[in-house]
Amino acid sequence: MYNTELNFEIQRKVFHLCSLIFPIAYLFTSKIIMAIIITVVTGITLYLDISRHYNPKIKELIKNIFGKFLREDEESGQFVLSGASYMALGLLTSCLLFSKGLAITSWLVLIVADCFAAIIGMKYGSPLFNGKSYVGSVSFFISSVLISVMTYFIVGYSTSFFIILVSSLATTIVEFFSDQIKVNDNFSIPITYALVTFLLSLMV
Repeated sequence: MYNTELNFEIQRKVFHLCSLIFPIAYLFTSKIIMAIIITVVTGITLYLDISRHYNPKIKELIKNIFGKFLREDEESGQFVLSGASYMALGLLTSCLLFSKGLAITSWLVLIVADCFAAIIGMKYGSPLFNGKSYVGSVSFFISSVLISVMTYFIVGYSTSFFIILVSSLATTIVEFFSDQIKVNDNFSIPITYALVTFLLSLMV
């Protein structure tokens, strides 16, 4: 059972990593063009995600293509948006509200750090009351810091190492308590990271 759950999580996160196409593309395009692209992607994703609950043909299509990546609650029959919809909304919101460098960094934290947290946490951590683990959270925090430092030198954005540490810690906490605060972490991670970084940059 454990290996089955771990293999499922690895499959899901490998698919998750395909989203790296967005921060990579953003490196070579403008904010306006990227916003248009993500708006279209978000619209299509939401349309398919919502329609699958009402249209049997779309439901079957989604199940055949993406069924092996869906969690139980996402295909339970109840009206629940998939992680893909929340990710699209998170990418779009952060793209519209924050600078290019900050948006790219928050996307990489979502895509890469979240993968490390999930896989390393399941492999080596002990589940706590919310299914998360300290090992996973530490992995998320360290990954977030390393990603932020790397991105700072590649794309540049208004920050400091202190802000990176605080933003990464805040995002780690939000990710850890995502079930308790009832906000999908595919949305809360990029928004939290970008918002905390932006606010701290105004004060420090």
